[in-house]
Parts: sequence; structure tokens; C-alpha cells
Amino acid sequence: MPRTQPKAKVRTSTETPPPELNPIPGSKAAGSTGDATARQTPSAKAGGPRSSRRSRTKTAQPRAGSARTGRSTLIKRYEAAVRLLYRQQFEQAKEAFEKVISADGRDREIYERALTHIRLCQNKMARRQPVPKTTEELYNVAITLINDGRFQESIRHLNRALKRSPKCDYVIYALAVCYCRLGNRDRALKHLRLAIDLKVGNRFLAQRDADFEPLTRDSRFASLVFPEEPPEATS
Repeated sequence: MPRTQPKAKVRTSTETPPPELNPIPGSKAAGSTGDATARQTPSAKAGGPRSSRRSRTKTAQPRAGSARTGRSTLIKRYEAAVRLLYRQQFEQAKEAFEKVISADGRDREIYERALTHIRLCQNKMARRQPVPKTTEELYNVAITLINDGRFQESIRHLNRALKRSPKCDYVIYALAVCYCRLGNRDRALKHLRLAIDLKVGNRFLAQRDADFEPLTRDSRFASLVFPEEPPEATS
């Protein structure tokens, strides 16, 4: 079974961090514009004709303030995700940027920046994945590829595993599955027969395996997986 990858330790890296983006309007780097706007807005003088206009302005203020508060919270989440990225905590940073996008995808500026950083995190994580070497590691990768429908890639990993362990029955069984899903019945039956010869339990496994459904009407598969019971002796 695949082992759980150890969490990356927080360390100071000599690697040049990704170039810092221009400050998002409203962030700490850009400075708050809300207070300046409030100071520049002249207060309405008392008067009959302007009293109704002033009341309408007051009614609209809470909605504008709420929008500024929401964007300020979004910016704080974005900046926290960037800090995780600079610490090379790529998995946590990716999750944090995804939460930023899901929180408010309408802010195009933050959305596009977060999406760029998500791709960067994915590239960094892919480079850190260890190269499978042992039979078990190659088999586990192959099974993941089978589940994703990437059968040709899975076959390459299984053949590499087979070179290390030529009589590994479950690797040969997985090859039979791949060839069956690709429509190559002859190779599928060949590998399945070999897997059963190595371990008879693979016969019972194949009887309930939905991956071999395309072979259920093939007489060769039926005779291999469901052998006839020997006739009873007569006296």
C-alpha cells in the first residue's frame, strides 16, 4: 500500500520565491482607501431639500461598507495563502488558495492570482513526488492509473514491476485487467491464466471482478474462471 508522504518541514529556503505580485487594492501594501474616501466626502448641510437626499445616502452606506469588509477579509485570506507558499508548504497553500476562490469567485483580480498560485503549487508538489522503484511502489502507482482510466501508462509501470518480480501474481493479474479494458482479449486471457496458475485464489477474484465484464461471453474466460466440476464416480 502507498505510504503516507511526510509533511514538508518549515525551513528557510535559498530558492528564490516567486515574484511578488502588485499589491491588491485595499491590501496593507496598497493602503486602505476606505478611510481616505470617507474623509474626502463632504458632509451634507442641514436643509429641507437635502434632508431626503441625506437619508438615502445613509441607507446606501451599510451596503458599501459591507462590500469593503468582505473584500478586506478575502484579501487577508489571500495574503495568508501567499505566506504558506513562501514557506514552501505547497499542499496547505493550494488548499488555502482554493478556499479563496470558493469564497468569492466574482473578484476577478484575486481569482486570477489565486488560480496562478494553485498551478504553481501543483507543479512544485509534482516535482517532489518520489520516483517508484520497488515492485510494491510500481504496483501502487499502476493501480492509481487504472482507477483513472490510464491503462497504457499503468501497463508500463506493471511491466517494470514484473522485471523485478517475474512471478508476482497480483502484478500479472493487474496486467490482465489493463489488457481487458483496452479490448485486447488474447493478452488479457494469457495474463489471467498465468495469474491463476501462480495463485488459484485469483480465479475466485476474477469471478467477481467487474473489470472482466467484457470477457464474460468469451468461452475461454468461462472455462478458465468457471471450470466444470468433475463428474461424480458411478458404482
